[in-house]
Amino acid sequence: MPFFWSYLFVFLIGSIIGSFLNVVVLRSEKNENYLRGRSYCPYCQKTLSWWQLIPVFSFFILKRKCYYCKHKISWQYPIVESLTGLVFVLIFWRFTRFPFFLPLLNNFTLESVLILLNLIFWFYWASVLIVIAVYDLRNYLILGEIIFPAIFISFIWKIIQGLYLYFFQGSFLTFVNQPLGESSFFFGYWGYFPSLFYGILVGVAPFLLLVLFSRERAMGWGDVLLALFLGIILSWPAVLVALILSFLLGGLISLILIKLKKKTFKSYLPFAPFLCFSGLVVLLFGDIILKTYFLLI
Repeated sequence: MPFFWSYLFVFLIGSIIGSFLNVVVLRSEKNENYLRGRSYCPYCQKTLSWWQLIPVFSFFILKRKCYYCKHKISWQYPIVESLTGLVFVLIFWRFTRFPFFLPLLNNFTLESVLILLNLIFWFYWASVLIVIAVYDLRNYLILGEIIFPAIFISFIWKIIQGLYLYFFQGSFLTFVNQPLGESSFFFGYWGYFPSLFYGILVGVAPFLLLVLFSRERAMGWGDVLLALFLGIILSWPAVLVALILSFLLGGLISLILIKLKKKTFKSYLPFAPFLCFSGLVVLLFGDIILKTYFLLI
């Protein structure tokens, strides 16, 4: 039962973050500062009260209409808020399923601080992927002001983690660092920094080649940056699993849309949402997916 309240609390925090992510997407489209100014109705410009901003619930309390101008409110708001809350819960679950997680946090040590920071970074990475996916779905464009700092901050964090793991062997941080673990009988053992290097290389290389050979018709430079970000946060071999999953998912959805006559073979379909979704799936369930796959073959 205590875990239920913990998960509920994490979901509420996630849904609040999701509400902010909607603000980031919508204000970025208008070149507005999403860190300053109160929330307002995009149609009548009226400033919204606190009770109109409760994540998920306000959407249904207001019956999907602005309180002032009665204009329809987009389903994007509750979907992104609920999705972010759910992803935050899954991230929290992934950390708490390690038996050492909660006992370790009861002792204030450098390692416990790093693991807690790791959890916060996972929340941050999930938020970045959700923003990128939603913005690309709406505008067919990767949001540079989000992806550039995310790449820089994440790379610095991964270097800090690697140095700690290098000097303190046997750290619990090893178990939460990589979604697929440090080793597997299929991919073999890879040290931290080689894994990070090959993750970046494998993540960027195919998209860079597609951009250069297609002259940006098949992929754009934004996709290269997103692949770089995934290579950093997932490392090798997890990034390879994410890329394979994204291409399979993208191909399947494309065929379904063509079959339903919603798209044609010449239509453009944003690829970032598939990359973001696959990255989240591997981040959360990469080890489970791989073990299940090996059991089936």
